[in-house]
Amino acid sequence: MKTKVSIIIPAYNIRDYIEKCLQSVLDQDYEKDSLEIIVVDDGSTDGTSEILDEYASKNNIIKVIHKLNEGVSAARNDGIKASTGEYIFFFDGDDFQERYTCSELVDIIKQQSADAVIYGYYRYEDGKIYETSLPRFSKDIYENEEVIKDVMPAFIGLSYEDVNNWIAGVPGSLYVENPALWRMLCKRSIIIDNDLKFDETLKVGEDTCFISEYLSCCKKVYVQQKCYYYLVTRSTSAIYRYEREPFSKLEGKKKLNDARQKLVERVKKRSGVDITYTFAGTIVMSAVEMAFQLSGKNANASRKQRYEGFKSFVEDKRVLKLISEYSIGNGSLVKRIPFVILKKRWFHLLFLATTMLHVVGYKFKR
Repeated sequence: MKTKVSIIIPAYNIRDYIEKCLQSVLDQDYEKDSLEIIVVDDGSTDGTSEILDEYASKNNIIKVIHKLNEGVSAARNDGIKASTGEYIFFFDGDDFQERYTCSELVDIIKQQSADAVIYGYYRYEDGKIYETSLPRFSKDIYENEEVIKDVMPAFIGLSYEDVNNWIAGVPGSLYVENPALWRMLCKRSIIIDNDLKFDETLKVGEDTCFISEYLSCCKKVYVQQKCYYYLVTRSTSAIYRYEREPFSKLEGKKKLNDARQKLVERVKKRSGVDITYTFAGTIVMSAVEMAFQLSGKNANASRKQRYEGFKSFVEDKRVLKLISEYSIGNGSLVKRIPFVILKKRWFHLLFLATTMLHVVGYKFKR
């Protein structure tokens, strides 16, 4: 009998996608008696619940947990509590996987005596792959302090140096590894022994915090240069809506700042390492991005309301500290100017300037 694997899948109103996801898991070339599929129905109202119950009635390796809607983080936490496998995959209910995902990745994590395996994925839309995303690491094995020094920063965000490289025109400077949990095989013992949980206050960014903290607990990480997962793009997903709603994005970023602060404190207590500056550039870049996003026209909010929203982000004392400590690099004048204005704390001028740029059709792009 193979090592037991738990696959945790949160599901909320994904009637049109969940069957393909479940079928891809059931089709895994892994011993069925060693698979445990835990689907957490997060208060679905579109018929997803009935589909899950039907699958569970025909497949005894599927366990469905029905609950009131509390969000994906709470759903995953409930899945962890119910899990009994030695290893855990966190899959999303609107995606699917290659049939050899479990067998190959479990073999790798055991052969390498690793605490995690990071792997690649495909972006998938309208029945076809439109992008192949392999991990961008310089080697396959990272051990001990290398995990915090070289692996975790690739997921958590941008440093000051990354932003300055972007200003200088260095290609790929703003690349950050997708911090989604569905691209990493985890050991359940590390999650349980370190009392790791998803932050239930976050609607977005919960993966970033969890994967960063999980990696901070790892002694050895293996990077597999192969794609196993199909990330399905859909316009009704939470992240799709989030990226297009400035005030939702603002609230998400503010809550993520709170979560990052807690993460910094936990990692420092555990390892003695201060990880603040691994994502300091992300905070500075976010301040400029929020100026551009909130200064655009919004039928649901006045200019004053949008500016007050922007100020609520940049005047956070943690954000102000990281802005003040940032030394702007040399390079494109167009790219430098917003950061110069930001660093001088001329927030109204930055908001006014980005408003004018919207008028002339300029779009801020990373």
